[in-house]
Amino acid sequence: MRDLIVLDFETTGLDAGTDEVLQVSMVDGAGSVLMNEYCRPERHTAWEAAQKINGISPGMVTDKPTFRELLPRVLELLAGAKTVVAYNAEFEKGFLTAYGVDARRLRWGADPMKLFAAHFGNQRRTLSTVAVFFGCEFKAHDALEDTRATLEVYRHLSAGPLLPHLMEAGVPAEEPGCRTFEEEADWLRLLKTLGLSPLTAKKRKPLIYKGVFTDGPVACEAVGFEYPALSDDSAVLLVQAGEARVRICDAYLREMQGGAFGENAPAAAVRQPRKSRAADRPRPAAAPAKEEQKNSAPARQGGKYAAFAAKKTDLRALSPNLDADPDNPFFGKTVVFTGDLTLSRGEAAAAVSALGASVKSSVSRHTDYLVVGTQDAALVGAKGYSTKEQKAAELNESGKAEISILDEQRFMALLADAKGT
Repeated sequence: MRDLIVLDFETTGLDAGTDEVLQVSMVDGAGSVLMNEYCRPERHTAWEAAQKINGISPGMVTDKPTFRELLPRVLELLAGAKTVVAYNAEFEKGFLTAYGVDARRLRWGADPMKLFAAHFGNQRRTLSTVAVFFGCEFKAHDALEDTRATLEVYRHLSAGPLLPHLMEAGVPAEEPGCRTFEEEADWLRLLKTLGLSPLTAKKRKPLIYKGVFTDGPVACEAVGFEYPALSDDSAVLLVQAGEARVRICDAYLREMQGGAFGENAPAAAVRQPRKSRAADRPRPAAAPAKEEQKNSAPARQGGKYAAFAAKKTDLRALSPNLDADPDNPFFGKTVVFTGDLTLSRGEAAAAVSALGASVKSSVSRHTDYLVVGTQDAALVGAKGYSTKEQKAAELNESGKAEISILDEQRFMALLADAKGT
């Protein structure tokens, strides 16, 4: 009997009741491959949304056995393991159940996704995020690669204290007892584990960690803001980790306070940052003539400006839902919209935000999806495409970004897949 088997499926979608397994992979505790098989679906002939994620095309599985045909061997291996592990194991359990297997009879170990979440603020992270935290590089959404990454993550999570990982790249800071992370990847790693916004974090500013090692894994949660006596009105975020406290000092926390924590912020502990003295000074009223001129200018009452104003959506009211399924294709991604969709811009933005995406108003090298609707000639002119489309194409061609450009049909299919509808 093997001590450990790590299992992973790639599927035609997220709904175990209607979707099917396309790839099944298993490795043992030493990383040896026990099974890596592509599977021919019995009912599905196409799965465009899933194919964009896992890269498995219908042609790749045409002559492969069905998962049902492989099931006896799969169950033989799983039943012979003292412990079965899968990242977000409920997903694999759901598909096994859909194929008639009583998944409860298998000896399931702790889910690495839940183990990691328990240590760092109960925020469930994708396998990619957790693998990066432990320095593991792999090709996500390939079942065999996922099993290897899961094994590596599981080993780290089973090894003991996790907080030392936060200090690996630290260098002494000017403030006694603290360390400063200068490299973006190092402090992004810390911010992600604390549930902060990785998108905001990419602004690259020094991060101070008041370092206290602990004897074992402990819960880590935000407990509020404080204001040092000697301060230029900068907020300091306190994060409690057992007896240790992480102090993250920077003015940008004012901007990200709501978006980073959302409903998870302890309302009683989190205070609004103080206003600067400059903000309290009365501002001179705008000159009436200038204001009237601004509001009555013909150029702003019609044509390009009116069309733009009609499409504008207030993105400040939206923040990513960090409790969404981390394996849906929008979780942790950055989405930008251009053009008219069947949904209103606000409805589309709210839909992906609810799935864990950040919605931005402009394209950058950090953009993951550009959703392109029907373009308004009043905005784009004779060229027929928007500046967002142009910038996305330029970034892709230069190799600075890998932006997926989706038309409405592909976007709606991906959205339906993410929702499991």
